[in-house]
Amino acid sequence: MIYKNLSFPNGIILATGPTGSGKTTTLYACLDYVNTSEVNIITYEDPVENKMRGLNQAQIRADIGFTFASGLR
Repeated sequence: MIYKNLSFPNGIILATGPTGSGKTTTLYACLDYVNTSEVNIITYEDPVENKMRGLNQAQIRADIGFTFASGLR
């Protein structure tokens, strides 16, 4: 079901749950599924837990003013 939703051109997928429930693993699996040479994927993470080829991963640095909000602007 989630792979079908990943193929839509728009929408949102929320991954929620307590610590240790697999949110990060699930999201990285989703990124791996959609990561092809035909797409440009940019992530804003705190912290970057897994470096992935083909992605533009940015580490949030609030100490220098690079926040989730500023990254999305």
